[in-house]
Amino acid sequence: REPFLLLLVPSCLSQLPFALIPVLTFTSLPTVMHDFANGLFWKVAGGLLILLICSINMFFVVDYVRSLHNLGLYIGAALLSVVYLSFVAYL
Repeated sequence: REPFLLLLVPSCLSQLPFALIPVLTFTSLPTVMHDFANGLFWKVAGGLLILLICSINMFFVVDYVRSLHNLGLYIGAALLSVVYLSFVAYL
C-alpha cells in the first residue's frame, strides 16, 4: 500500500463530517438561504450521508483497534470515539 494514501484517506474521512454538518445546517436555514433553503429531501439525504460517513469512520477505528489485541487501546479508542461523536453531535 502507498503510505500517502494510508494517511490521506482516513484524514479526509474523519474531517468530512465536520465540513458537511455545518453546510447542511446553514443551507437548511430559511433565514439564511431564503428561497434557496434545502427541502426535506435534501435534509434527509444529507443527514443519511453524514451518518454513513460517521459509521464508516467508526467501523475502521473498531476494526483497527480489534486487530491490536490490547485492552488499553480498546479503552482509549472507546474514549476517543465518544469525544468524536460528541463533537459531531455538537455540530
